[in-house]
Amino acid sequence: MNMNPEERDRLAKAEQAIADMRDDISAIRKDTTQLTKALNMSRGGFWVALRFGGVLVLFAGAIAWLWEALR
Repeated sequence: MNMNPEERDRLAKAEQAIADMRDDISAIRKDTTQLTKALNMSRGGFWVALRFGGVLVLFAGAIAWLWEALR
C-alpha cells in the first residue's frame, strides 16, 4: 500500500501528536496518584479525629456523671 505525500504528512503529524500526548498523560497519572495519596491521608486523619472526639465525649460524660453522683 503506497501513501501519497499528503497522507504521509498527516500520519507524521498524528504520530507526533501521540508522542506529545504521552508526556501529558504521564504527568496526569503522576498528579492523580499524588491526589489519591492526599485523599487517603486526609480520610485516615478524619477517622482518627472522629475517634479521638468520641473518646473525649465519653471522658467528659464520665466526669459529668461523677460530678453529679458525688455532689
